[in-house]
Amino acid sequence: MPRLGAFVALCVLMVSTPAVACSPLPLVLAALPQVSVVIQRGETKQVINARLAKDATARAAGFQQVCLRQIKTMAILFVFNDPFGGVFHMRNVKGPLDILFADKAGIVLDAQTMTVYSKENVGTVYSPGRNFYYALEIAAGRLGPRVRELIGARLRVKGVIPK
Repeated sequence: MPRLGAFVALCVLMVSTPAVACSPLPLVLAALPQVSVVIQRGETKQVINARLAKDATARAAGFQQVCLRQIKTMAILFVFNDPFGGVFHMRNVKGPLDILFADKAGIVLDAQTMTVYSKENVGTVYSPGRNFYYALEIAAGRLGPRVRELIGARLRVKGVIPK
C-alpha cells in the first residue's frame, strides 16, 4: 500500500508541475522600452504593445531564447535609422512569428509568416526584397489569419508605455 501512495503522490506532482518552465526574458529584451504600435488599414485599426529594438544589440537578440509562452504575448518593433536591406532568421526562436516590413513612412511593404527551424528549412531567411526602416515581429496569427492582407497598411508608433 505505501507504494500506491507514493505512486499517487508522484502522479499529482507530475500533473501539477508545468512540463516546460519558462525562463526569464533575456536581459537585453527585458530592458527594452515598450511602445504602442498602431496598425491601420482603412478604418480597421489594431493597437499592439511592442518592445522597441533600435540599437544593434537589441535587434540582433530579437526573440532568440524566449520561451513560447512569452512569444505568444509579446511583439518586437525593430527600428533602423537608415534604409536596411538585411534579412531575419529564426535561429533559436521557439515559435512561429509574423513579420511586417515597413518603409520610412510606416507603410507595410511585405508581411510574412516565419516558421521555426526544422530539417526542411534550416537556413530560411525572411526579407521583403528591398530596403525597409521598420520590422514588427509578433506571434503568428495575433494580427489575424491572413497577415499578407496587411500589406499597404500603415504602422505608427504612438509612444513609450510608462513602466
